[in-house]
Amino acid sequence: MQLRVLRVAMLMSVGLTLVASQTAHAKGPDIYPLSKVRRGQKGYGLTVMSGTKPTRFTFEVIGVKKNFLPKMDIILVKSDDPKLKTPGFWAGMSGSPLFIEGKLACAFSYGYAFNKVAIGGCTPLHYMKKEGFGTRRRNLTTAKPRSGKRALIKHRAASLQEWRNVAPKGTAQSAFEAMGAPRKPWLMRAPLPPRRSPSIKRMAASGMVPAAVPLSMSGFNTQTFNTASKLFSAYPLQPMRAGGTGNAKKGPRRLHLGSQMAVQLLRGDMAISTFGTVSYVDGQRLLAFGHPMFRAGEIYAPIASAVVHTVIPSAKSPFVVSSPMRELGVTVQDRQSTIMADTSLKTRMIPMDIYVRNGTKEKAEFHVQLLNNRFYTSRLASLAAMNAISLYLPDRDRASISVVSTIKVRGYKALRFVDHLYHSQGARRLIGGARGLRALTPLLMNPFAAVHIERMEMRVKITYGTNFGKISRIRLVENQLKPGKRNHVDVYLTTHGGKIIRRRIPFDVPKKLAGSIVRLEVAAGDNAHLDAAPTRSFPQLMAALGKLLPGNVFAVTLYTASEGVAINGRLIKDLPSSALDKLRPSTATTRAKLYRPIVRSTSPATRVINGKIRQLVKVRDL
Repeated sequence: MQLRVLRVAMLMSVGLTLVASQTAHAKGPDIYPLSKVRRGQKGYGLTVMSGTKPTRFTFEVIGVKKNFLPKMDIILVKSDDPKLKTPGFWAGMSGSPLFIEGKLACAFSYGYAFNKVAIGGCTPLHYMKKEGFGTRRRNLTTAKPRSGKRALIKHRAASLQEWRNVAPKGTAQSAFEAMGAPRKPWLMRAPLPPRRSPSIKRMAASGMVPAAVPLSMSGFNTQTFNTASKLFSAYPLQPMRAGGTGNAKKGPRRLHLGSQMAVQLLRGDMAISTFGTVSYVDGQRLLAFGHPMFRAGEIYAPIASAVVHTVIPSAKSPFVVSSPMRELGVTVQDRQSTIMADTSLKTRMIPMDIYVRNGTKEKAEFHVQLLNNRFYTSRLASLAAMNAISLYLPDRDRASISVVSTIKVRGYKALRFVDHLYHSQGARRLIGGARGLRALTPLLMNPFAAVHIERMEMRVKITYGTNFGKISRIRLVENQLKPGKRNHVDVYLTTHGGKIIRRRIPFDVPKKLAGSIVRLEVAAGDNAHLDAAPTRSFPQLMAALGKLLPGNVFAVTLYTASEGVAINGRLIKDLPSSALDKLRPSTATTRAKLYRPIVRSTSPATRVINGKIRQLVKVRDL
């Protein structure tokens, strides 16, 4: 009987110990005060060197660097642990927790290039906790979760200032113009969050830089990889072809101190993920990296457990080779000292399907999911499209390409863009003409309403050859236009070989233009000016984008000398002079704005066309 009581007591003691352990874990580990850190102190760190389980390594404190970053000190450490003798500190260790006297002191975060010994810096945990847990979430709303499910993040609209940065004139047309000329590379001009910290190059000049976060790219060719390297060059990210697309059905179901963690920007048949280490766990919240990823403030990207394949001991900058695994939560904060994630949340990515068919009837399909973020989605979509298209382009120098892009926005008719492009200088320039990719920026940066993009699709047809013509000049069939009748203009196209071909294009002239002088413009449909008022609501923005002409037409436009007015996002034409005079004093307000009405006719093209020409012309009197 006494033995049985003793056993029960022992079981109860073990149970209480486990409960106490779980409670302590829920509150996070004890923090070692920065004020007590001294040179010569020794401790241990946790990081994953292979597989998914963290491994211990030893270190020694060198000292504390005061104000290494604004209002932030870092702890300098070195390690002579045999496990780090060959590689030293590597990219992917960022966030590895370091303990002094059994308490969590800091997260490894900074290093030196071409270092012969394992010396680096780590971010004290109290800075990370203050920024990661103490920053108010301004943009986060969540939908009600189902029982046992994680809460789904609902994104909000962009700010009015962000919209003005994207669309200076408040129109969809100005948003496209801000990204550069049609059919020209625009990826480098797409908006990004304001930079709040020195560039990596400037920091490198002082010696110590953030321990670069591996930006693992899988399924990408050399051209796309090089473009991505330029896109992310301002951040502590190190693009590399390492790891793979991963397996979302396998991997640990929880993240612990020292676990390898992936932040997924793009996944599917291609993958882009950043990798770092978990520094601190407090219930369903965790801190990682010890330095920023983009320093974007609030950012909601899926996080996943990860498997480490190996560590590459490069002489310049050693790095980890990892692959993402099971999705476990969402990043919330991306700050100077840390990124913070929450495993109770879930975010929806944007599905994108790309279908490519070339002149030899080869077909390929690519299915990916994009980070849902107003700054990065269009860039990631463009990288995926560039990669898929360029798979077939290296075989020949020149090709004519048809791109049909469809964007499905919840609650609205799908937007459809038809672009006909000519390839001679690489896929990066080619995708500049795919307006379905450009349209993502004004959609996601609009200040009127949260946009829910359900799916994006691109269908690409590549025809090898030189079926291309640039508009070189135009000539009217008659010197003056005939009002109320169909007129014609001869358009002269210069082909790739220098041959001149002529197309006679019909267009209509309304009677109301009789006796006036108009500006005649002939352009490719996807190079024509968008006839839409400044947008005042999201439905108006969708309507404006829906007016964009396909790229397989000639657009003949007459710009009149008369004036109309745009009121609350609607165009009103043919107003009497007295009404225009009344409205003119208020044109500086957001309510009414004068504009020049246009008259447009379209005619199908039999080849890829480019260019635009204008001239003044007289319309006959009646």
